[in-house]
Amino acid sequence: MNVILKIFFQSLRLSFEELRSSKLRSFLSLTGITIGILCVISVRTAVNSLERNIKDSFDTFGGDILYVQKWPLIFTDDYPWWRFYNRPQVNQGEMAQVRDRLKLAEATALVSFNGGKTVKYEDKTAEKITLTGATYEYNHIKDMDFTQGRYFTQTEADNPTYVCIIGSAIAESLFEGRTNVEGEEIRVEGIRLKIVGVFKKEGDNMIGWTLDNMVMVPYSILNVFVNTNGGGGEDPLMAIRPKAGVPVEELSYEVKGAMRSIRRVPPSQDDNFAINQMSMITDKISSLFIFVNLAGFIIGGFSILVGGFGIANIMFVSVKERTNIIGIKKALGAKQIYILLEFLLEAIMLCLVGGFMGLFMVFSLASLANFLLKQAESTFVFHITAQNVTIGLSISIIIGIFAGFIPAWQASRMRPVDAIRSN
Repeated sequence: MNVILKIFFQSLRLSFEELRSSKLRSFLSLTGITIGILCVISVRTAVNSLERNIKDSFDTFGGDILYVQKWPLIFTDDYPWWRFYNRPQVNQGEMAQVRDRLKLAEATALVSFNGGKTVKYEDKTAEKITLTGATYEYNHIKDMDFTQGRYFTQTEADNPTYVCIIGSAIAESLFEGRTNVEGEEIRVEGIRLKIVGVFKKEGDNMIGWTLDNMVMVPYSILNVFVNTNGGGGEDPLMAIRPKAGVPVEELSYEVKGAMRSIRRVPPSQDDNFAINQMSMITDKISSLFIFVNLAGFIIGGFSILVGGFGIANIMFVSVKERTNIIGIKKALGAKQIYILLEFLLEAIMLCLVGGFMGLFMVFSLASLANFLLKQAESTFVFHITAQNVTIGLSISIIIGIFAGFIPAWQASRMRPVDAIRSN
């Protein structure tokens, strides 16, 4: 083992000496590797960051939350669209019955999102806001932070009470410069609502859904703005959070049984409701990005292939120039493995330097992009993962082995006498 380590470190030292003695030639041969690693890792970084930011956006709905509603998140070809259309919407009565029947649920709430509304305060207007109706337990479904005020009380939620919670963007637009707006009255579609709280700013996300541009009211008064009995407004959602330690799949089976029983669906008929989970969308997104990553590998692979041929060519030239020295080393007793390692490690070092240069460029571009995005107040962030760094360096090592093996093998197989007389 000591002999092998000695050979390795001595070969490594000689490889660095050769790199220093041929700086221009080494630099030129790194271009293909650098560009290839830059292409592969930058594409992977962009794709992984996009995927992560989208998933983080959907996580605002809760990764372990079940949503019972009329429409499925993912449509299938074997179920006609008109059957979905004819399904009844979930309602407060069904929500109350489901809540009473479930044993595995921590909280059950009904929520409805209705976009395109207008909010007014005196002579100021905020347009294209989302009016959200929610029952009392929704604050146990979604985490909500407040800069002012509070969530609805049980009494406010259960009885028709004209109160609301507004998002930070609406507060800034209607009450610019004010630090306390609790108790003020705004008008939504001409209906007066008293402000009892202001949501903490969340910032933009990839799906455009945020509390910042939302007015939340108790579900008990939502029918003043939209038809909550079916046929109007957006599709209501029955949101259900499992108890701690309860698998979502088990809760899903319990919810399905409860809904079929409440709606008296015969065993021979399909469900007339959908049980959705945000992981349905994120799983589809992950499968899509697999192909995008593959495309990045193919594009970068051509540059890496060109770089690999450049490294191989340089190594053949290096072997040719040092044939005399190889002969002398072998005449002095150097083993084949010593010569093989010397040239193989030199090729790997060349590729690793190119790989580090490519990764440095990726880090630089990602840092610049994050800085510009931050200046633009965007929540999108480019993430360079340890996995991508490992992939970049691994590719460099593998290309170095393939590019340097044949020249190194030829050098190790030279006969000492022929090598010394080559000049």
